[in-house]
Amino acid sequence: MERKAAGHFDHLPLFLSKQHPEFSNVFEAVNDLPIDDAHCHIVTDRDAFTTPQRFLERMSLAAMDTLPVYFPAGVYDLWLNGNEATRHDLNKQFGIQNKVDGVIGDIAQSIFVKFLVKELAQFVGCEPKLEAVIEARNERGKNYWAYVSSLLRDVKYENVMVDTGYAEGCGAAEIDRYEEGILPCRTNRLARIEMIQKELFPLDITFEEYEQRYMARVLDLLDGNGNYGKKSYGMKSYLLPYIGLIDPLYERGPARASWQALRESFHKIPSMDRQSEYNLSKDLRRYNFTLALEECLKRDIPMQIHTGDGEAPSVILRNQDPFYLEEVCRFDRDSVMRMPKIIPLHAGYPSVGKAAWLSHLYPNCYFELSIMTPFVHQSLFQRYMQVMEVVPLSKILFASDAFHIPELYWLAGRWGKRYLAKALTEHVVEGSLGFEEAIDGARMVLYKNSRSLFKLN
Repeated sequence: MERKAAGHFDHLPLFLSKQHPEFSNVFEAVNDLPIDDAHCHIVTDRDAFTTPQRFLERMSLAAMDTLPVYFPAGVYDLWLNGNEATRHDLNKQFGIQNKVDGVIGDIAQSIFVKFLVKELAQFVGCEPKLEAVIEARNERGKNYWAYVSSLLRDVKYENVMVDTGYAEGCGAAEIDRYEEGILPCRTNRLARIEMIQKELFPLDITFEEYEQRYMARVLDLLDGNGNYGKKSYGMKSYLLPYIGLIDPLYERGPARASWQALRESFHKIPSMDRQSEYNLSKDLRRYNFTLALEECLKRDIPMQIHTGDGEAPSVILRNQDPFYLEEVCRFDRDSVMRMPKIIPLHAGYPSVGKAAWLSHLYPNCYFELSIMTPFVHQSLFQRYMQVMEVVPLSKILFASDAFHIPELYWLAGRWGKRYLAKALTEHVVEGSLGFEEAIDGARMVLYKNSRSLFKLN
């Protein structure tokens, strides 16, 4: 590879360019590389026009699932989408605006948002203030899909692995529109176990019929066109936040008893506390997970598992320790570890070290960078250094977990490349990597590992 002279780079802030001279060479090479996103979600044109407050709510983990639960079920959505009179009456009764202003006001004062605003201002060409950025963004949003595609093209996305299990109620038409809108970036779908459970849990059927229908859906998702008209390249489980330690369950008896308990108590679930609700279906969920993982193992495709991160208050934070996945990584049968391909999601954040160590110890366990990338922003340098201490470069997967707003794709790509280059430069300067080794490592992390793991052409 020919090494280029240092120069001016749009993605390179002045404070970074003043570091070691080698950084400019590494950054330029890394910045030219394509990106494959190993885990993300669709965006829709529902956010083509937005307000500063709504934009912050949609991109913040502290607001996206939090605001509605401060009020009785359905009230927040009625207020959000209602006419002026409805909003006035609901606000008078529940004090909605004051709570929203408090949450969003704090989010606006985060360094993440202040940094985001400065970065987006460069892209849309405006003053680095939130109001100006949103105004410029809304102007671009008049041709929204062209704007979305420009964000992905700017940081060179080529493939995205899309978890369709969180799609805000979108059907096949909206998912297809997203896939068309982000071209030339290619889309590959992942199926979530909870998609099937959401369909089947309310049904008043026998356990045997449930089991039959569950397996039929798994096979259709993996081998047919059951994922909104297309096949799936892997599966995802959201089980860890519900139950903590995942111990695979092969016996049908406990699963049948759990199904029966679910049938008898289904009408009571809305009034249950979250721990009781999760305990009720624990064995059934473990059994479902085990059946799905067996199918992934047969096909040599990965199972992604939500780890770390949070998404409070709908899940239990203390359950999401990466070490709770050890039995899944082992997947013992007849005293033999069978090595299904396991991807703990979200870097296990904030337990990054545990997720990294799990990936170090188990050859079939990979390390994925989403949510931490981009939300940790400048500290990604230190986190990437921590990960690379123990995880082979051939097992690290770039990902964003982008949701709702397309700017999260862009930020993840922009900041991911920047701080990956900084971390690799550190290794080049210290002599642990040669320049070519560092750039080859970046290729692995940014796209080669994902393409190999998901068997993309």
